[in-house]
Amino acid sequence: MQNRRNTNRKRGLSAFVRIGVLCLAFYCVISFLQLREEIAGKQARISELDTQIEEQTVINDALRDQIENGVSDEYIASVAREKLGYALPGERVFIDSSSK
Repeated sequence: MQNRRNTNRKRGLSAFVRIGVLCLAFYCVISFLQLREEIAGKQARISELDTQIEEQTVINDALRDQIENGVSDEYIASVAREKLGYALPGERVFIDSSSK
């Protein structure tokens, strides 16, 4: 009779351990998948930031070149045309009215 009780306890304990191990394995798999998704998101963010760095580097190089070489007359004229709407004497100015 004593052996039957020990055998039943061992079976119950064994089933409990199996369920615990199964739950632990399931938790590990879910955690692994979540980490993979998070890593993919971080890699995409790194790629975006690398693109922004490259764009800002180009802008910085252009500004550095302007500082080193001084501001040219062509640059001043292009800024005056684009930002302020100025024109040189004798130039024809066309206004695009289709965008209004």
